[in-house]
Amino acid sequence: GTMHATGLICAVLDCDADSIEAFNRWYDLEHVPPNVSLAGVMSGRRYAAPPELHALRIADPSSPLAGGRGTFVTVYTLCQPPAEVVASMAELREVLYDTGRMRFPAEKKVVRDGGSFELVSAVSSPDLALPPIDVPFVGHHGVLMVRRRGNDEVAAWYHDEWSKQVAGLDGVHGVVSLRLAGGDGDELDLVFLEGDVGERTVALRAAAPHHPGVTLVVDTPFVHIDPLRYPWAEAIRDSDLPKTVA
Repeated sequence: GTMHATGLICAVLDCDADSIEAFNRWYDLEHVPPNVSLAGVMSGRRYAAPPELHALRIADPSSPLAGGRGTFVTVYTLCQPPAEVVASMAELREVLYDTGRMRFPAEKKVVRDGGSFELVSAVSSPDLALPPIDVPFVGHHGVLMVRRRGNDEVAAWYHDEWSKQVAGLDGVHGVVSLRLAGGDGDELDLVFLEGDVGERTVALRAAAPHHPGVTLVVDTPFVHIDPLRYPWAEAIRDSDLPKTVA
């Protein structure tokens, strides 16, 4: 039988500007593999926000992703209940520390935000007409990540109206919507984009505005990290983004 995506674990991170390559190499070579090898994890994808995408970020001042924070994102797609996978990852983390495998210096990285999310809906672009179970795995150059909260009516509007409208736009291959597991009603949308991620973000916002009743925590684009290729490292280092995680 097939394994269906049940949700995601999402972590938003920063590292010191002098260690961007070292941090990303450690992540790609030593951190993602043991997590993806866990029974409940299907895939691990990573993303970055170069300065030009930080410039497009909309963040509530209370968000941990305001003020130039939150440059890197890791998304693990799950096939077991998110709470079970979180427990497995916590156990694995202890093993990795105990066996000396968490080699990147802890004081040079920080998790800004994250959590485990349960899949609510998945909508394909009409052109692709993917069944919902395939949408979380569609190829893309980047994502628009929306973290929002609202009442049930607002949430339903995102699942039924907004996601369909967005999925029909140029360069969009699909939209997944998720709910914070065991949480306070926070929801997360990931829009899978092809092409210039910044241009796509601007066009998407113009064509599919947010619900007037939503509380928007963050609406922010990221480019997909092609493992071991970090063409944006210099631009991040040379920008006015924070130089250290402190």
